Amino acid sequence: MQKRVLIIIFMICILAAPVTVDAKSYTSKEEVYQIIRKNILAHKEKFSIEMNIEVMNEIKRNSDLLNKAADIDSKKTSKDGDYLRFSVSEWATNWQWYTNGRTADLNLTVKYRNTVSQEKKLDTEIKRVLKALKLDGKSDYAKVKKVHDYIIKKTIYDQTLKKHTAYDALIGKSAVCDGYTLAAYRLLTDAGVMTRVITGWAAGNLHSWNIVQVGDKWYNLDLTWDDPITDTGEQILTYDYFLKNNNDFINHRRDSMYRTNAFNIKYPIAIESYEMRN
Repeated sequence: MQKRVLIIIFMICILAAPVTVDAKSYTSKEEVYQIIRKNILAHKEKFSIEMNIEVMNEIKRNSDLLNKAADIDSKKTSKDGDYLRFSVSEWATNWQWYTNGRTADLNLTVKYRNTVSQEKKLDTEIKRVLKALKLDGKSDYAKVKKVHDYIIKKTIYDQTLKKHTAYDALIGKSAVCDGYTLAAYRLLTDAGVMTRVITGWAAGNLHSWNIVQVGDKWYNLDLTWDDPITDTGEQILTYDYFLKNNNDFINHRRDSMYRTNAFNIKYPIAIESYEMRN
C-alpha cells in the first residue's frame, strides 16, 4: 500500500512538470543505459527510469551514465556515440526510493546544445551535403579528403568561442573546434567511414579532433588546425594535420580516457602517416 501512495504522489508531480516515465521496471544496468540513450536521442529534457534495487546499486557505483549511454554506438545512425555525448550541455540526476525496498526511480534532467528544430535542419543539411559530395563508391581516403575540404572551405573559426556544434559549423558556417569535429563525425559516419571524436589539449589549449579509419588503419585528423586564421581573413586550406600518425601529429595530447591501453588496442594509430594523393 505504501508504494501505491508514493506512486500517486509522483504522478501529481508529473502534472506540474512533464516527465517521460518508462512503464517498465528494469532488471539490468545495460537496459537502463539503453533507455538513457533512447531518451537523449529523442531530446527528452526530463525522464524517469524505474529499476530494482540491485541495478540501482550497480549503477550508483558507476556515475558516468552519459558515457555509458554514448558507448552504445549503432552503425545505423551518426547521432549516437560521440555525437550523443557532445550533444548534452548539462546533465543532472537524482534518485527516488520506494518504501517497499525493492525498486527505485532514476530521475534525469538534460539540457542540449541544439534544439529539436536545429537537429532536424542539421539532418537535412547533412543529407544534402553528402549528396552534393557524391561519395557513393568512393574510397575511404576520398571520402575523408572531400569532407575535410568541404568543412574547411565552408566554415570560419569562431573567435567569440561560443559556437560548439555541428549545426554551427554546417549551417551557421562558423564554429570552434568542437563544431568542426562533430560536423566531420556526422558526415564521415553517414558516409561509411569509421571515426571517433578525441578531446585533449593542443598547444596548451583545450581542443578536440578526430581519428578516422582509412582502409584497415587509423589516423589523426584535425580540421580546425588545417583551417588557420589569417590576418586578411582569407580562407586557406592546408593538410598539415591530415591523416597523421602520432609522431607527425605534433602539439596534441589526448585526455586520459583516450590514452588507455584498451582504447589504443581498439583504435591503433598507423605507424606511418598517410601518403596523400590527388
